[in-house]
Amino acid sequence: MRKWIRIAIVVLAVFLRFYDLGKAPLFFDESVHTVFVDNVLSGTYKYDPAFHGPLLFYLTAGVVSVLGKNEFTYRLIPAIFGVLTVLLLFKFERFIGRGADYSTLLVAISPIIVNYSRFFRNDSQILFFTLAFVYFIFSYLRDKKCYQLVLASISLALFACSKENFYPIAILLLLYFVFDIKKFKVRDVAIAVVFFLLLYSAFYTNFYTYTTPFTNFSEFPVVKAIVYWKHQHEIARIGGPWWYYIPLLLLYDLPVFILGVYAIANWIYRKKNDFRAFLIYWFVVNLVFYSYVQEKVPWLVVHIELPLYIIAGVCIAEIRRVKVRYLALLLTVVFLIYSCVQLNIVNPTNPAEPALYLPTSMDVKEFRDNLKAMNVSRVCVFMSPGDYWPLPCYLKDFKTYYFPSVNNFKETIKAYDCDVVILNETNAKKVEGVMKNCTKTELCLRSWVSYSYESLNPIRILEFLIFRKPMGTVCYFNHTVYYVR
Repeated sequence: MRKWIRIAIVVLAVFLRFYDLGKAPLFFDESVHTVFVDNVLSGTYKYDPAFHGPLLFYLTAGVVSVLGKNEFTYRLIPAIFGVLTVLLLFKFERFIGRGADYSTLLVAISPIIVNYSRFFRNDSQILFFTLAFVYFIFSYLRDKKCYQLVLASISLALFACSKENFYPIAILLLLYFVFDIKKFKVRDVAIAVVFFLLLYSAFYTNFYTYTTPFTNFSEFPVVKAIVYWKHQHEIARIGGPWWYYIPLLLLYDLPVFILGVYAIANWIYRKKNDFRAFLIYWFVVNLVFYSYVQEKVPWLVVHIELPLYIIAGVCIAEIRRVKVRYLALLLTVVFLIYSCVQLNIVNPTNPAEPALYLPTSMDVKEFRDNLKAMNVSRVCVFMSPGDYWPLPCYLKDFKTYYFPSVNNFKETIKAYDCDVVILNETNAKKVEGVMKNCTKTELCLRSWVSYSYESLNPIRILEFLIFRKPMGTVCYFNHTVYYVR
């Protein structure tokens, strides 16, 4: 029976991560990431800390070179890692017993974890590598087998090749094992370090074809990462209050949050000093670190959620009264699965969802299809790059020209023989008189919700939870489209 339950959990995890994976158009970051995939394929890739480590781009390059370029293939690697994370959690039975099954189920249906397993970002693979590191290092402490420490090191190396949050998070996690330092064999540590350095240097040097990081200190990846992200933190590029992630946890993980807090309080009171102590440390470290850093974006909450979900799963397993245990499980699963389906399948571009960051409108794909049906040949776009992404991904079948301003506007559209002209709001106002004889439409590129304390109330929160209605005012980022001929 247990075997079939586990199979059902995996099937559910696969369905939630792969069903209609290409439905939503590429979001801003996803579309920019496609450029780095192209750079890998052309052999011109160079590490840019603004868009994170090379591993995702190398893996995706292999996929799109075989299966072609579309929303599904770009998101395939994150979806695969999402399923691998679920599978790996079963292995934690050796540390948390039957709690592993409950934890695996909860992670399999977690609304936000599923969402960013369906998104062309690095966070899904980071969850897997972090989980793998935890599994292998605790296995090493039990079994003292060298290969386990090597696999833990490889997991850290792949994490380091994925994203810059590796540097602080790895240090914080490794600090936990300072008091166990005598349990690590020097020879095993040395071998593990060698494997880490080989993998790390291979990916950041394009497999040793780009050797500048070895000769120029400022180009060394860890230096570039720390300098860049320290500056972003200082200027609070995407800043927010320290409690930014708490509302996300309450809106999407309420029963998990309650179970997790209860379990932590209970374990501390009973002074449980086994693997559960590490789970508490892991959760608290991530919560404190990401709350402190001035880069408040919804996808980072998954790193707080993962240890919390494991704690909640163990908590359910430890409920002695069977009826209470299954009632807690039922309520938690119903809450999560409903939110998960709404967020990821029913409307994956709904701006009302706080878990989504500036979702691209479905209108973009429809606009592309309409241009094809009209046999449009040339498109001219007048705006800065920050305003037009992800349009380059959807206008690649046309001869598309990009201009940052409308200087010499009439001469430009004549010289480039434009069939369609797309302008942001500022530029559209400047040329309104020039284009008055052309057919005009509006294209919504993306949308979001603006919140205010005055408008946020329990009724709106309930309407969101049940009907996924916005808890504030929906704002639209529209562009003006002129059909010249």
